Parts: sequence; structure tokens; C-alpha cells
Amino acid sequence: MKISKKISILNVFLLLIFAFWTINVVLNTNLIQNFDTTLINQIYHHNYLTLGIFRIITSIGDTYATIVVTAIIFLLLIVKKYHYAAIYLVLNKVVISGINSIIKTIIDRPRPSHHHYVSAGGYSFPSGHSASSFALYISILIISLYIFKKISIKILISTICIAMVLLIGYSRIFLGVHYPSDVLGGYLLAATILTFNTLLFRTKNLSILKFKGVKN
Repeated sequence: MKISKKISILNVFLLLIFAFWTINVVLNTNLIQNFDTTLINQIYHHNYLTLGIFRIITSIGDTYATIVVTAIIFLLLIVKKYHYAAIYLVLNKVVISGINSIIKTIIDRPRPSHHHYVSAGGYSFPSGHSASSFALYISILIISLYIFKKISIKILISTICIAMVLLIGYSRIFLGVHYPSDVLGGYLLAATILTFNTLLFRTKNLSILKFKGVKN
């Protein structure tokens, strides 16, 4: 089976899972209530040290911080003439953040009622920090797998990127501004869109969207 077909199957699977999860959030089913309650009971415990650490981590996932990182990586890719990779990075970041904001408004889910340790406005589902960090850092991970030759560099960048995504998502629950289901929803949404965009960059008919270095 070709890679593109495998990605297509994965994309459909992710879309179905995201739709299933979203419907359960809207209906506030027992699945969502138990999921949120269990994880919040495990995560929502604080002291001054951990609050300081996770406030810094969550700030890395803020809109301006992710825009700055995206801009830096974009310019580096352009300088190194990885133009398609640069477009891929920005496309993922912009589309995922935009669609996440639209879905937030439609779902209209209030944030958790317990104390918030950082300020957060707007609605709760899906988590914008989680979706945005996934869009940025998983895009960097994918690009690095094709740009770098050394396995050690690939492993290092992949580890950092995955850690950033997980820590930023965790911080939103830890600081009380999101339910765990919001964070998972953000990840699922970002994964769905990123997978679809990856398919675009593999197509032979749209050469501008053919991701440099990737073969069918």
C-alpha cells in the first residue's frame, strides 16, 4: 500500500474520532465527564514551584510565542531553499488555528469553573494552545525527518517537539483553564488537518504543493 493511501486512511480515521469526541463533548456524556474528572483529579494539584514552571510552559503555547517561532523557522527554511516545507509549516499553523477558533465559537463550551491560575478568555473546546502547539511542533518534526540525515538529530528534534506538545497541553489542565477533553480535542483536530495538508503536499497534480523530499 502506498504511503499516500495510508495517510488517507489515517486522515479519515482521525476525522471520525474527532467528530465522535466533539459530539460527546457537546452532549456532555458520561464518557467525557469521567474522562475529565479522572484526569483533573490526577493533574490539578499545585505548589509555587510547579505553578511557576507551568506558567512558563503554557506561555510558550501563546499566540504570539507560536507566531514568533513559526516566523523564525519559516525564514530559516526559506534561506535554506526549502520553500515547500516553509509553506507547509505556515499552512498548518494558520489553518489549524483558524478552524480551531471557528469550532470554539460554534461549540460554545465554558471553561472549567474551578480556579484559573492564568488568565484565559473565550471558550474552552478545543484547546487553542494544544491545537496550535501541535500544528507548529509536529510540522517541525515532520520537516526535520526529511531535511536532516543524521538519526541522532532526528531523534533529538522529534523528542523536543513531542515534549513541547505534551507539556503545553498538560499545562492547560494543570493551570485550570481547560478540561482534559479540550486538550485531546485540540490534538485530534490538529492531527486531522495536518494529515490532510500532508496529503496535499504529496499530490502530483499540484506541483506547488509537492512537499520537497517526499516520494510516493
